[in-house]
Amino acid sequence: MDMMGSALVIGSIPGLLMAGWLIGKIGRRCSLVVAVVPGMLGWLTIALAPDPTLLIVGRFLDGITAGMVSLAVITYATEIPDTRHRGSFGTIVCLMFLFGAGVCVCLGISLTWYQVAFVNVGVLLVYMIAIVPCLPESPTFLAVTNQTKEARDVLLRLRGADADVDGEIQLLKNLNQINGGSSRWGALLNCENMKRILLMSVLFFIQNFSGTSAVRVNATRILETSGVELDKDTSTILLFTVPIFGAFVLTLLVDRLGRRVCLVASLIPMMLAYCVLGFYIKFSHHSINFATLDPLDINLTNYTQDTQLTNSLDNKWSMVPLACLVVSIFAMNIGIESLPYHLASELFPTTIRSQAMCVCTVIGSVTSSAALQLYSPMQNLLGPAGLYWTYGAVSALGVPFTLLFVPETARQAVG
Repeated sequence: MDMMGSALVIGSIPGLLMAGWLIGKIGRRCSLVVAVVPGMLGWLTIALAPDPTLLIVGRFLDGITAGMVSLAVITYATEIPDTRHRGSFGTIVCLMFLFGAGVCVCLGISLTWYQVAFVNVGVLLVYMIAIVPCLPESPTFLAVTNQTKEARDVLLRLRGADADVDGEIQLLKNLNQINGGSSRWGALLNCENMKRILLMSVLFFIQNFSGTSAVRVNATRILETSGVELDKDTSTILLFTVPIFGAFVLTLLVDRLGRRVCLVASLIPMMLAYCVLGFYIKFSHHSINFATLDPLDINLTNYTQDTQLTNSLDNKWSMVPLACLVVSIFAMNIGIESLPYHLASELFPTTIRSQAMCVCTVIGSVTSSAALQLYSPMQNLLGPAGLYWTYGAVSALGVPFTLLFVPETARQAVG
C-alpha cells in the first residue's frame, strides 16, 4: 500500500529533472505537450496491467508526467498574470488538480479502475491536441530569451492595448539582470540562491512531515484506525470535497492576505486538529484491547447498563476523528499544501526559475516520498497517537519558521 502511494512521487523526480531542462530550452508550452507522453503510457499500462508490479510501473510513469506538468504549469501560472493576480493564478493550479482528482474518485464509484485509466488516456489526448496548442507562450520566457516582438504580442493579448507592455518587458529584463542574468545551472550556486533553496527545503520538509502527503494518501486508513464507521465511498468523496473548498478559499485570500499569513493560518489549525486526534485515539474506548482484560464476576444487569452507557459515549464522540481530519485537510489546503510550490516559482528570476524550481520540487518529492514510506513504520513505532502528535509538532514549528524566514512575495514583481 505504501509503495502504491510512493510510486507516483518517486516517478515525479526524473520528471522534474527533465522538465527543469526542457522548459528552459523549448519553452513552457512545448514542454506541456512533451510531458503528456509518459502519462499516456502510464495510464495504458495501468488499464492493461495483469499484475500489481505493472500497476506500480504505470504509477511511476504517471509520476514522470506529474513532475513535468507540475513544474511547467506552476512556472507558466507565475509568468502569465500581472503582479496583482499572480497568487490567485498559482493557487488555481492546485484547485484544478484537486478537482480532477475528485472527478477521478467519483468516476471510480461507478466505473472499474481500468475503465477510469482509459478515461484518463482520453483526457490526456484532448489536453495535448485541443488545449495546449491554444495557449500563448510565457511572455516572460520570450522576453528573457530576446524574443521581444513575440513577448510584446503576447502581452498585448493578455493585458490589452492600453497596457504599458514595453515597460513590463523592460522591467522583466532588468529584474533578471539584477538577479544575475545567467541561465546556467551553476547560477544556483550563487550565495543568495543557495539561501533560497535552503529556505524552500525546510518549507517542503514542514509541508510533508506535518502530514499533508500521508493524510492525503491514507485518509481512509486513518478513519478506520480511528474507529469511524463510514461507508468508504462516502468518506472518500467527503475527503476530496474538503480540499477543493480549502483551495478555493486560498484562491480568494492569497493575494489579499499574503503568502505568510496564509501559511500561518494553515499550520495553526492543523496543529490543533492533530493534537485533538492524537488525544482521542490515545484515550478513546476503542483503543482498549479487551481481549487482554481478565473477566469480571459482575451482575449481568449492571454489565448491560455499563455497556449501553459506554456505547452511548462512543457514539457521542465517534465523529471527533472525522472532524479533526476534515479540519486538518481544509487547513492544509489554505496554505501549506500548495504555497511552497508557488513560493519556489516566485523567489527565483526567470533565467534560472526552471532549474531552481526543479531542485526545490525534487526536494519536495523526496520528502513527500519519505513521509509516505515512513507512515507505517512511524505508526508502528510511535503508535497512531504519537504519529499525529509528531505531525502537530512539525506544524507548530512551521509557524515561527514562516514568520522569521519566509519572505512575502504578494504584489511584488518577480523576474
